[in-house]
Amino acid sequence: KTLGALPGIQGPFFATKMAALRSAVGSSGARRPGRPLLIVAATLAFLFAISKPARAFLPGPSAAPRSAPAAAATSGLSTELGAVAPRSVVAEVVTPGAVPSRPSSEHPGGLARASGLSVLAALPLLKVVKAAIGGVQGGARGSLTVRANSARGEDVQREVTTVVLPVLAAFFGWIAVMYAIQHSLFVVPFLGAGDELYFPIIATFVAGYGLIVLEEQTEISKAASALVLGVMIWVLVGTGLNLSPSEFDKDIKETLEDVSEVVFFLLGALTIVEIMDAHKGFDIITKAISATKKRDLLVVLGFLTFALSSVLNNLTVVIVMVSLVQKLVTDVDFRMKLGGVIVVASNAGGAWTPIGDITTTMLYIGGQVTTAPLLANLVLPSILCVIGCLGYEYIQMDGEATFERPAASKEEEETPNGQALVFWGGLAGMITVPVFTAYTQCPAWSGMMLVLGLLGVITSLLHGPENNKYSLKGALTRVEVPDCLFFLGVLFAVGGLERVGLLKAFAVQLSSVVPYDSLVAILLGFASAVVDNVPLVAATQGMYDLTAHPANDPLWNLITYCSATGGSLLVIGSAAGVAFMGLEKNVSFGWYTANVAPGALAGYFLGVAGILAQQSLGFSFQ
Repeated sequence: KTLGALPGIQGPFFATKMAALRSAVGSSGARRPGRPLLIVAATLAFLFAISKPARAFLPGPSAAPRSAPAAAATSGLSTELGAVAPRSVVAEVVTPGAVPSRPSSEHPGGLARASGLSVLAALPLLKVVKAAIGGVQGGARGSLTVRANSARGEDVQREVTTVVLPVLAAFFGWIAVMYAIQHSLFVVPFLGAGDELYFPIIATFVAGYGLIVLEEQTEISKAASALVLGVMIWVLVGTGLNLSPSEFDKDIKETLEDVSEVVFFLLGALTIVEIMDAHKGFDIITKAISATKKRDLLVVLGFLTFALSSVLNNLTVVIVMVSLVQKLVTDVDFRMKLGGVIVVASNAGGAWTPIGDITTTMLYIGGQVTTAPLLANLVLPSILCVIGCLGYEYIQMDGEATFERPAASKEEEETPNGQALVFWGGLAGMITVPVFTAYTQCPAWSGMMLVLGLLGVITSLLHGPENNKYSLKGALTRVEVPDCLFFLGVLFAVGGLERVGLLKAFAVQLSSVVPYDSLVAILLGFASAVVDNVPLVAATQGMYDLTAHPANDPLWNLITYCSATGGSLLVIGSAAGVAFMGLEKNVSFGWYTANVAPGALAGYFLGVAGILAQQSLGFSFQ
């Protein structure tokens, strides 16, 4: 009623607006959440903005002061309406063409009072508008969140019903079928008498290993697959074979003891390397590289990688050296070529020392090789492998071609406290683990744990135990625990096959097909380029008895070399190659096969020739 009486607002216009408001609210009076309040507030503000009283707060003529009645009318209307004033500013009235002046006390007091009252009256309306807008925005956010959560829930539900449940059903179905075969609940035509006991064990191992090989395609962690495989092999051994509880308990405990030694040794070595890397110990070596020609850098990096991987884990060496190359070389093609050579050199460097490669460590801990004869028998073939690869790549390069280094960074990182002490101490400790084992008769893993403990004490004194970046606790959080679990599962499964005599039976069959053990070892190298060399080496440990082939036998030397270096033939054949492919995004299976495999193959055969020549000339040490 009051708004209709205002000057400047026509009756039909006001009626139209009120009809729109009633339409928005609804005939029943039920409001839609938040929006009617916003419409009411916006309409009131719009009506007041176009009214004549509202224009009283705009600049007006200063030369012609308003009359007292006009001021009083303005004051009265403003007080009655409680209208919104955007700013609490009293401006003098300016007419067109007049020069505005600053507000002063010469303005009529009624106008100032009207402006102040209108501001006070606007506060409730501002609160209503703010609440309405907040309600709309909150409702929108809430509805979006609900929709997003609903979509995620539907995706999860779809994954559960279409992927997870079928996989679990297949897993338990497989167990049921294997159990039924073992207990002759139904007959399999192609199995002979007694084969039903061992067929489920072999079939489960092949299926589980297939999942490990196809990790990228199935998107199932190979560590998880290995753990399930290792336990299921022993489940089938315990439920299917006629073993007494005491026999089964003895076999599984002895297998777990052997496997645990490898896992603890590997865990200690990886943690030591993490501590050294956190202290930037490798910078001591890499900063000394000053080559400018491509050929020179190729040779330096090849032999440097070979030397480092002989005493350190080759996976870590590849990560460090490829990262170094990325800081040294800007040419992507040349950088990728160097990375391939680093993979070959790291695998060759780990073949001739007990701590350089996981497969060599497995054979060392298993008693198939010992420290001094291993070094003497395989150092020359391993060097020949690197020379063969480097020589092939060397002749492919222009002798005068140089490489461009990236621009040096403006800010160099600070050198951590105790960099040299931690690096050289850790390196010396890892190198002397075999010496510690020989003189104390303690297992190799205990020597590695001793070095790790001493490094933990040193870093605690240097940085304090609460510093997670440099301390033992922080290094343990960065270690690749899934790798350790993978080795645990695979070795546990292979141990089960060995305990029931399946690997020895396989060795007999393989020997009947391939009469030369040396040829079997060479073929093992090619097989390790396709599948993981850990289970292959574990299988050979069960295939060949130490009574027929004692420690440091020529066969074990050839197996050690071929299993370590054969993985370089394909990028997926070793953990070092997979790490390289992850660090250099442009590297693919096809690129590696075309650009790195020829040099790797040349080095592989040159090393095999060196081993066979040593054995024929009687230079093998036992």
